[in-house]
Amino acid sequence: MRIAFLDSWLQQVAEGSGTAAAIGGLGRALRVHGHHVARISPLVAWPSNLTLRRLLFNLYVPALLRALPYDLIVGVDIDGVLVARRVTTPYICSIKGVIAEELQHERGQVRHVLWLLSRLERINARQAPIVITTSHYCRVSIQRHYGVPLERIHLVPEGIDLASWPTPLPRHDGQTILCVARQYPRKHIADLIQAFARIRPRFPAARLVIIGDGPEHINLRTLSNQLGLGASCQLLGALPDDAAVKEWYYRADLFCLPSVQEGFGIVFLEAMAAGLPIVATTAAAIPEVVPHGQAGLLVPPADVPALAEALTTLLADPELRRRYGTFGREYVTRFDWMRVAEQFLGVARGH
Repeated sequence: MRIAFLDSWLQQVAEGSGTAAAIGGLGRALRVHGHHVARISPLVAWPSNLTLRRLLFNLYVPALLRALPYDLIVGVDIDGVLVARRVTTPYICSIKGVIAEELQHERGQVRHVLWLLSRLERINARQAPIVITTSHYCRVSIQRHYGVPLERIHLVPEGIDLASWPTPLPRHDGQTILCVARQYPRKHIADLIQAFARIRPRFPAARLVIIGDGPEHINLRTLSNQLGLGASCQLLGALPDDAAVKEWYYRADLFCLPSVQEGFGIVFLEAMAAGLPIVATTAAAIPEVVPHGQAGLLVPPADVPALAEALTTLLADPELRRRYGTFGREYVTRFDWMRVAEQFLGVARGH
């Protein structure tokens, strides 16, 4: 089967794009299954403004697809919004994170942009014969916000290429907390910085490493400075490549992302693959991905004291960290991309 993925979002995992990781991983697994996969994205010379580039891409792509011989087209989020009714090729709308949910946690210009994109995503989902999404949380949200019947919404989780994540070496009694995220308000990374400031007196050797960029990056740097965290809190921005990000997973001792809105959260799979225990929240799809009390600790969203307590529990107990990390390393095997590709193909073939 010849499959085209339409993707106008950020193209590099190192930029904090879970969508990039998801499309790349699924595409590689589908090729191993014997299918031809193409990823159709905006040209490099297109406008640098991400929203404008995405809108122009969707105006351009229907004419392009009419000239290309694909057996299946998969439009991701808003991408393909003009395709379903203009080409005869079978079409699937893939929603990674429900934009109408995301915008509720944003403000200012970002919120206005997300509102516009949510209208396009709604059209994309409503006109597609099949919608796939990554979690039960997203499935219910698509029905509620976009009015798509549940029977048309199918669950295909995100995945991970476990072959590229070697078994981690035993960790010693380190105290490095890692966070990897595109820095939007809904990620609540400020909560993590505040929680870290609370636990520093007990763990003076601990350090917090935050990878990723985004609208909140400058505000987070300011907060760290105001709290006097100095070199113990490193905001590294977007690293140059995926290998550099992966290296930090293996150097860290635990992973924390206190997001209040996740359609899935590939970073949690990556943390488990690297053998890291996790601290996160009970919000959105996170409990579907991170089993509480087995792969890590989940706390109420936006609860800084509870977050600080969970971090304290794990930093003070290396054996508990080891046990959670070992469980996560085994648990994550169910999300291997080869298994996920089989689920995707089952939905695409109608069974």
